[in-house]
This record gives sequence, C-alpha cells and structure tokens, in this order.
Amino acid sequence: MNYFNGQGKKTDQLINPVPGNPTALQIEQKVITHSFILMAIYGGKGKILGANWGLMIIPTVNSPTANIALDYYSQQTGPGRYVFTNKSLGFGDMYVQPIWLSWKQGKFQYALNYGLWAPTGKYEHGSLDNGGHGYWSHNIRGALKYKPTSKINLSIAPTLEINQWQKNTDFKEGSHLTFDLGGSYVLNSRGDEVGLFGNYSKQVSDDKGTVGSFLSDQNAGIGAFGSYWLVPHKIGIMARITQNFATENRFGGVAFQTGVNFLIPAK
Repeated sequence: MNYFNGQGKKTDQLINPVPGNPTALQIEQKVITHSFILMAIYGGKGKILGANWGLMIIPTVNSPTANIALDYYSQQTGPGRYVFTNKSLGFGDMYVQPIWLSWKQGKFQYALNYGLWAPTGKYEHGSLDNGGHGYWSHNIRGALKYKPTSKINLSIAPTLEINQWQKNTDFKEGSHLTFDLGGSYVLNSRGDEVGLFGNYSKQVSDDKGTVGSFLSDQNAGIGAFGSYWLVPHKIGIMARITQNFATENRFGGVAFQTGVNFLIPAK
C-alpha cells in the first residue's frame, strides 16, 4: 500500500492540518498488511416479514502495519520520522450482522442488512501495535440484484457507516457512504463463477473531537474474482484482486485475497 494525500498524490509526508498543531510524519512508501478472515454465514429456516433471513459473523486476525502508521500519525505532537519494524499479529475487530433480510420477486432480489464492527481488537491510546480501531461502527446496507439469465448476476449495494466515539480518546471518525456494484457469470452446473466488481467510498461527515487526522478521505477500486468448487457445492476456493484509484488521505494500492469455502447443509 502507498499513502495518498488530499490531492490524490502518492506521498511520504502526512500532514495534520489541526490549527495550532501542524504535525507531520515521514513514512516509508511500502506498507504491507496481512489478515486472516473467517466468515461464517447461516441461512435460517422460515420467513421474517416475508423475507428469507440469515446471520453473519466475521472475526479477523491482523498484522496491522498500515493502521500503526495512521495511529502513530494521529497521536503525534510534533514533526517526526518513524520506521515501522513492528510486526505484531493479533485479533482484530469483529463484524457481526444480526439482521439480514432478502426478498425475491421475479428476476429481482432485494436485501436489507444491519451489521456492526465490534472493537474486539487490541486498542490502547498511543500504542503502536493496535490491532483494532477502538470504537463501535454501525453499517446499514441495502442491495439490489438482477438476474437476467440463469447464469448472469448483476448487483448494486449502498452502505452507510456510522461510527461511535473512540475508546479513551476524544475522537469520533466521520461517517462514510460506500457503493458496491458488480456482475458475475456462472460457468457451469457445478457453480464455478467469474466476475467483475467496483466500489467507491466517500467520507460524508467530519471527524469530531480533539485528536485524529481530521482529513476527509475517499477511495475507489475495480477488480475481478473467480471461484471453483473442489467438491461441488461442498468445498471451494476463490481468489480476487482489486486495484484502488481516486484515493485521498488514506492508504491505497493493490489488494489480493484468496479463500476457502465450506458449505455445510442444514439437513
């Protein structure tokens, strides 16, 4: 990952524009993070409000190098330079989605979700090895999927993120609005699939408090993915790659993810 400033230019210099406290931090351009993400999804029986329903939980394990850079920057009181050699590994924040409703009508499918990021990752004010953000984050999401044929899926989903005050600090990150869209093609009766996707995220309200960077950020990305069933409808593998662009006041670059899927029948 690289850091991009408010003009969308790659830079080694982070500048805090808080009046009376013009802090700065020199960072190395090559910032690498590693994460292990376990996603568990349950599809419930019956209907709620005429909708299919489900639950999702995502615990994470992180090597939080990029977050270390931002945390160190936001807590500085003067100019400085720091080389991040810390390679800590620990539990990160956990995502829980207790409300997941989905309605189907002809070739269209609609969904309404509520989820939250719980601050389960280590967070201590001023620490350099934090694995979490130290605050609760609420996500309200709507989604629309259109299936023109049995093999093609098209979807779009806006998400509003609302954050709470950070633990033991006078800081509250602004809200973000994110749009995800994409399309996929089912290759065969096994369910193997390929697709393209894009996303755009924009901070829509200002940070609050007396600490933090107070820099409104945005990011966009495009990518491709593929999935393959090793054992049809039981065990599969997937991979995807994302290229970020239009990045401002945050880290951006190329992200590559791989995963293994296990489908456990309810019967």
